[in-house]
Amino acid sequence: MTITNPLDLPEIRGALALFLTTSDLARCVRVCQDWYASFLPYLWSTLDIHTEKSKQPTLEALQRHKDHVRHLHYRSEVPTDHRSIHFPALKTLHFLQAVNSDNEMVRNHASLTNVKLYGAYTRTFWNPQAALSNLTSLILFRVDIRLQDRNVVWSLFPQLETLEVRGSSMMGIPQSATGNWKMKDLTLGWVGGFIPREQLRCIKMCPRLRRLAWMLSCPSARHPVEEFTQCMTAKTWPDLEELYIPLFRATDRQITLMISGMRHVHGLSVTCTEPFALVKKSLRPQFYCLRKWETASIFAENTGFLMEILKSCPQLESFKIGAVQVHDLVEDSSTPWACERSLRELKVCIKASDTAGEMEQRMFERLSRLRNLERLNLSSGMLLHSLGLCLGSGLEQLATLTRLEELDFINTVQKMTMKDVEWMIEHWKTLKDVRGRLNSEDETECQRMMARFQEAGITALQW
Repeated sequence: MTITNPLDLPEIRGALALFLTTSDLARCVRVCQDWYASFLPYLWSTLDIHTEKSKQPTLEALQRHKDHVRHLHYRSEVPTDHRSIHFPALKTLHFLQAVNSDNEMVRNHASLTNVKLYGAYTRTFWNPQAALSNLTSLILFRVDIRLQDRNVVWSLFPQLETLEVRGSSMMGIPQSATGNWKMKDLTLGWVGGFIPREQLRCIKMCPRLRRLAWMLSCPSARHPVEEFTQCMTAKTWPDLEELYIPLFRATDRQITLMISGMRHVHGLSVTCTEPFALVKKSLRPQFYCLRKWETASIFAENTGFLMEILKSCPQLESFKIGAVQVHDLVEDSSTPWACERSLRELKVCIKASDTAGEMEQRMFERLSRLRNLERLNLSSGMLLHSLGLCLGSGLEQLATLTRLEELDFINTVQKMTMKDVEWMIEHWKTLKDVRGRLNSEDETECQRMMARFQEAGITALQW
């Protein structure tokens, strides 16, 4: 049979299905029998089970299509009738609410490779978890691991490639724990009941790490910065490429030694207690591969180097810094940023005055070149004048940001009107979240504009 249309090939339809939304896939399965067969597995591959029963698939539909389900996300307690269903291809199971019952959903699916838990879990939940021999990724958010459950939970860690523990509590390392884990990606964020040096001992059990994110909840004086620096110098993690330690207060020398202990620097988040000097020299050879950069502390001496990163890193995807004067960002606007095509996330508190009209226009022009930007964060830690997100001030130049999903301007003085809001809705079709006070002078107008965003399906939060 001669094929005249590429869409007649199942392989082509399967490749296209990866880029379609759920509603698009639902339309495709209605075209004909061949399209039904091609697109149905993708339609049922990922299920997000809502709290509202009206938005949940029926039990009959789940039973009929269970072979296609690979990823399940529950936003509420697992419905009782779901627990008896076996999904033979299930790989990912996310609970976005605490599960406090004996969980058949975990026990009956040895195929699981990725589990995400939110909230408190009883011992009856953890027992079946220990049987998951294929588990490679575990995410714990606000999970309190009790002393009696500690050995069971820690027995999972050596087999994992990814572990993320945030806002949770753990009762230290069991005596039975040994090192040389398979872990490549580790996040420890604000973990209670787990002293810093014990956490460092845990990190040292993962010699294959490629990415480490470490945020301690204790005062900075108790952070084992020097001990961690020595580990980095000794190349304890020879494959490390991403290091995120934003709460560590390290010196220029310590950060430089950390960089020297990394194979490549793809991502770095640090807080330096003094101006960069040695860091500049050690990081410049890594500009070609740097993808993520974050620093909260900005000394006047560092501003030029931060601008150098923007102008010199062609693969930079995320750039997060503290407050910078608008004239520093546009001082040499004729020189393009090397990351104009690659940048997806920009967080910078831009200081501007009421009379910085020309500078603001040039800043908007600079931002308009970031055509792939998805998240723009102009927020400040304290109330200040920043870019005025208004038509006439330069907002109209940002019509090029057609992929923008999140806009933050918390603690900045804004004087938006409904006209500006309508413009954003019309030109930023992908916008999902807006956070900040839309108009610092008119509360009534603020409420009207927020309601308009909500009407357009955009979450608006006033800070």
